[in-house]
Amino acid sequence: MIFLIVSVVPNESFAINGRHVSQAEWWSSGAGFFASIIGIFGLAAGVAILRKKPWARMAYLGFATIGLVIPYPIFGNWVLGLVGALVVVAAGLYLFKIKAVVAYFEQEARVQVGS
Repeated sequence: MIFLIVSVVPNESFAINGRHVSQAEWWSSGAGFFASIIGIFGLAAGVAILRKKPWARMAYLGFATIGLVIPYPIFGNWVLGLVGALVVVAAGLYLFKIKAVVAYFEQEARVQVGS
C-alpha cells in the first residue's frame, strides 16, 4: 500500500537510479505506474491473507517477487535481486512449510467446503 500512496501523493522524494527526480518524471518514466500496481497487488494479497483465501499465499509470493526481485536485475543490481529472491524463498518456506501457517489456511478451506 505504501508504494501506491508514495506514488500518488505529491512529494519530491523520488529517485531513479540514485538521481532525484520530480513527480512528473517519476510518472513519465513508468516508475509511478509500476509502484502503484505493486501497491494495489500487495494490498490485495494482504487482504486475501487476512481472509484466508486459498490463493493468498501464492499471491503474496508473487507480490514479493515483483517488488523485491524483478526490478533489481533490470537496473543492473544483481546483488539486491539475489537478496530479494532469498527473502521470497524464506517467505515461501514460512507460508507453505510451517504447520501453524498451513493450518491457518486449511481451516478456512474446510469451512468453505463444509458450507
